[in-house]
Amino acid sequence: VLVVGGGIAGMQAALDIAEAGYGVFLLEKEPWIGGHMVQLDKTFPTNDCAMCTISPKLNDIAQNPNITLLTNSRLKGLEGEAGHFRVKVLRKPRYIREELCTGCGTCQEKCPQRVSSEFDQGLGERKAIFVAYPQAIPRIPIIDPSHCRYFRESKCRVCERVCPRGAIDYSQREEKLELEVGAIIVAIGFNLFDPRRKPEYGYGNSPRILTSLQLERLLSSTGPTGGEIRIAGEVPRKFIFIHCVGSRDRMVGHPYCSRFCCMYTAKQALEVKERIPEAEITVCYMDVRAFGKGYEELYERAQRRGILYRRGLPGEIFERDGRVIVRLEDTLLGKTLELEAEAVVLACGAEPPKDALELSRVLGLELDENGFFKGGDPLDPVISSRPGILLAGCCQGPKDISDSVAQASGAASRALALLSQRGR
Repeated sequence: VLVVGGGIAGMQAALDIAEAGYGVFLLEKEPWIGGHMVQLDKTFPTNDCAMCTISPKLNDIAQNPNITLLTNSRLKGLEGEAGHFRVKVLRKPRYIREELCTGCGTCQEKCPQRVSSEFDQGLGERKAIFVAYPQAIPRIPIIDPSHCRYFRESKCRVCERVCPRGAIDYSQREEKLELEVGAIIVAIGFNLFDPRRKPEYGYGNSPRILTSLQLERLLSSTGPTGGEIRIAGEVPRKFIFIHCVGSRDRMVGHPYCSRFCCMYTAKQALEVKERIPEAEITVCYMDVRAFGKGYEELYERAQRRGILYRRGLPGEIFERDGRVIVRLEDTLLGKTLELEAEAVVLACGAEPPKDALELSRVLGLELDENGFFKGGDPLDPVISSRPGILLAGCCQGPKDISDSVAQASGAASRALALLSQRGR
């Protein structure tokens, strides 16, 4: 079975199939697996440590002999039919000989080139040779040729000199692979909405206006501040959270609800309150959709802790005299208000993955009106529009972690049934 996407849904599907005794190729376009979940500090509604939850699965995948990891790879071609697919994969170079690398970290330590960290959402730094996060699987760095001095200026080569195993290989090139599989599970996840598409919210104009994922990295003990909430050089005391940034918004082409934003906002607001007890926190919302098990209780807990929910979304957000001003109409009071904050957090919604359209063409799958992969049957959400190809997680539509994992296990079961029928 080929599982496309190494987030929590793809990982769960791969583990279920491997534990049944079948071989799995787990293909991920990034250099490491884990998806968005490894960027989180805690998960709602139980406030469990996200990394404590996902780390055992990361290790299980690394140690399972039935799982072949294909990271830094993309699906480029597909032929055949259910039970007999022939897949073409393009694997990009790491510039590291994986069989020699021990993950000691000496190359990262000695690399002189520092750049902004994508994993930390631009709030921290990484080296030109790096591993994105401490528990990454595989525990093998990658050289970023767009920032490496050797690739840009033909000088440096520090990592090559200090590597005790001689694992650095600047001569690596792209590799083309052909695989034969009986079934395919698509679990490529989602992208977060870029709030720059709503310029009235002022994102990018002030360091005090940040996204929910940026706040998550500040909350994380492995984040750029070690878990300290420090914004623009200070610890804020007034926070405003904004719901539905890029969700339920026809102006940006996203009429759908992203389903998890209401609850992760409540979770983050409570985390801020725990770490800064004197903080004044306001949540500006359109509607609160607390539909899952334990969700209403989480929402009520936030209110009991003194977090103020104000119905109305901003018309404008801007900085004035070192403070952020939020202008909105409170639709319950019927008043136009101007609120002041030291930090504004934009709860960005989910949108289809950037490569969903390209992948749909390669696989011959249909997309729905919002750009997510279209299910073949409303009563059977794991099947796609093409036999033998199954769907799991947020690529089929926004959902929380629990629902993504449940759908992944369902897709794995359908794949196993298909293989059994075909005697694979």
